[in-house]
Amino acid sequence: MRAVLGALAAGVLPGYFWAGFLRPAGGLGERLAYSAAISMASVPALAIAQARLFGTGVTLWQAIVSIAVVLGSGAVALVLRGAAAGRPGSPVLPRPAAIRDVPALALIVVGLGLALASALGLRARWWLLLATLIALIAGGMLAAAKAGTAAEPPEADIPDARPEGTPPGRARAAGARAAGARAAGARTAGNGTAGNGTAGNGTAGNGTAGNGTAAHEAARADAAAIKTAGARHGRRQDAGDGHIRQLSTVLREPVLAIILALTAVRAYAGPVRHDWPYLRGSDQFSHAVMAQQMLAHGSYGTYMIYPPGFSALTAVICRVSGLTPLTLFPVLAPALLVLTTLAAYALATRLWGWEYGLAAAALSGLVLRGPYASFAEGRYPDLTAAYFLLMMLVAALITLLAAPSVRSGLLVAVTGAAVVLYHSVASLYLALLLAAVAAVGLPYLLARRRTEGAARLAGALALGLASLGVLAAAYAAYTYLPGRSGAGASGTSTAVSIALGSQPVLSVPHVLTALSSSVVWLGVLGLAALVAGIRYLRQPGQVVAALTVALWCGLMYTGSRTAADGFPQRFERDLGGPLAVLGALGAGLVLRSLVRWRPPRRAAAALAAAAAAAVIAIAGLQAVRAALADAHPVHVGILDPDVAAAGAWLRQHNTGGTIISTPAMNPGITNRAVLAMGGYTGLQSYSAFRIAHPRSLPAAGRAPLLDSREVLLHPASCRVPGILAGQDVRYIVLYRFGHAADLAGFGADQARYRRVFENPSVVIYAPARGPCPA
Repeated sequence: MRAVLGALAAGVLPGYFWAGFLRPAGGLGERLAYSAAISMASVPALAIAQARLFGTGVTLWQAIVSIAVVLGSGAVALVLRGAAAGRPGSPVLPRPAAIRDVPALALIVVGLGLALASALGLRARWWLLLATLIALIAGGMLAAAKAGTAAEPPEADIPDARPEGTPPGRARAAGARAAGARAAGARTAGNGTAGNGTAGNGTAGNGTAGNGTAAHEAARADAAAIKTAGARHGRRQDAGDGHIRQLSTVLREPVLAIILALTAVRAYAGPVRHDWPYLRGSDQFSHAVMAQQMLAHGSYGTYMIYPPGFSALTAVICRVSGLTPLTLFPVLAPALLVLTTLAAYALATRLWGWEYGLAAAALSGLVLRGPYASFAEGRYPDLTAAYFLLMMLVAALITLLAAPSVRSGLLVAVTGAAVVLYHSVASLYLALLLAAVAAVGLPYLLARRRTEGAARLAGALALGLASLGVLAAAYAAYTYLPGRSGAGASGTSTAVSIALGSQPVLSVPHVLTALSSSVVWLGVLGLAALVAGIRYLRQPGQVVAALTVALWCGLMYTGSRTAADGFPQRFERDLGGPLAVLGALGAGLVLRSLVRWRPPRRAAAALAAAAAAAVIAIAGLQAVRAALADAHPVHVGILDPDVAAAGAWLRQHNTGGTIISTPAMNPGITNRAVLAMGGYTGLQSYSAFRIAHPRSLPAAGRAPLLDSREVLLHPASCRVPGILAGQDVRYIVLYRFGHAADLAGFGADQARYRRVFENPSVVIYAPARGPCPA
């Protein structure tokens, strides 16, 4: 309870008032998503600024001040200036029209059928994958093209009467045509009477006056009757739509709560049953070390070149809750998956409405595998930046494009720059996305500057992107320039040059396994419909919004196909963010076609039913498989109790200095585990291959790694006493299994290495200080 309350106090609630001030208030789910994004962007930044100003670690009072400043300033702004103007919950893009075209539905049924067959065990040969891809792309594009305007307004926005079975989008046109036909018929009758001049009193004048006037009066009366009947039907329709809207508003938040609860069950099931009190994933120990250093010193310049956002947020939660990082992570880390699900809901709701938001939440939380892989490896900042903050940035950009203002521009700057504060690879995603939006969106808006609002929108977008760039550059300078959190520009350039081209590109079909094939195929369908429907969008802001989502997806996939960016596998895993949102559009297209079908198109109805059944089957099947897989125990990446006992002993006997340990402890756990548990930052140790071919280097460079290796492999060497004294080594921790240390050499020289701890897996020595014996 202390961990959860501390997380709510520091990471979710401080931005609640700012969320209402910076954007039109939607439902509670959207409000909490934006509140969490603003809190996670601002609270750590304020804590870091205070720690640097006073030259201390993050203290309890600094944590309280950071939270209070964000919460209080938001409340003052909301009271003095009021909430952001705009329609709450109004989607930016028009809702896609129901698919009534038989060829489009047939192609979608074929594509989804092949995808379902592959999910059920049919071998995914290249031609089968190609056929699935072509069918879904063609079906999505044809559906958007046949829809004409690619959108169908909600029935509540069309109060006119319509005959039974008339599609709602044609109601007003049908009523107008009927009234026009009746009036034209009446005018024809009147003119005919006047021309003949034989009716009435037999005179042309009287005939024209009498019969013509009577005809026009009859036409007006007929039109009035039609208008009255239409108004009555419209009022009945409006009342019915009002009840539907009221019911949907009541159901929206409970359904979202159910999806979030199921996501939490999926996230916590495995750790609670098999991991507790530890948590799967080796990288968590690095984040624990950095958080401990933030608590103690306010920085971790000798440990890693890493953005300080996540460690600072962890430090604030630790101070508020009174718990250590390694105690917090088992409780709070699975909840990050709930947060990413909430972000998918907020973005899809902003694009097409809350129904699509629920679909995106279900796909992201219950089906998608990408974020769960990051969680299982302990990559919490990557998960937070790529699947939450970056997604909330896209939602903020959509808000800016819908309602350009200083407030929406500030929301873009704050949420976007926070990505740089949390993770380096996600910063690359951010830079690529912003460059693409600026290169495509700004020229388009300037070309349409004569369109109403386009010039103002271009200025607001340029100002928002510039503000984001300035704040992001400040965060990057703090992290990577000399004298700050990192080790300096040279260390940064070395790390970047090492990473480029060092990771292989996986095969194209691997993305289906890494993300879940149902999310991929539904995302392909949604992307095809979105791109094909851009030509029918009428407002410049809508065009740029659709292009932003499409560019985001395209850039992530392109990054997964090249090793030049250094992280193709990370791009592939984080591609799940945009695909989950686009998958909601694909699923919504199919399900809406089933719900909105009207007779007599029975062939379309049958195909829509088949497509909807395929969507539900493939998504449901993979959701069940994912839940079962995540609930199973893992055999690597779980802290061994013997290693945990050694770590506890090290913490109890920590008197400062450093330690040296073998590179690997138990399977899947590196030496950073004993560093984190013991409260140390060094010395780190790598295997020989990893030293020669590193993907990342500690901030101190290779020298400490080589020193560690010398001590572990040659304990009797005369170089060792100098290393032990120079690095202030207090303990040497050896994992008994493996070949990373000369266990016999340490045991044979009892005068230089005193055994202070031992269990079946780990032995710890305290080295003696002195010159090398003759």
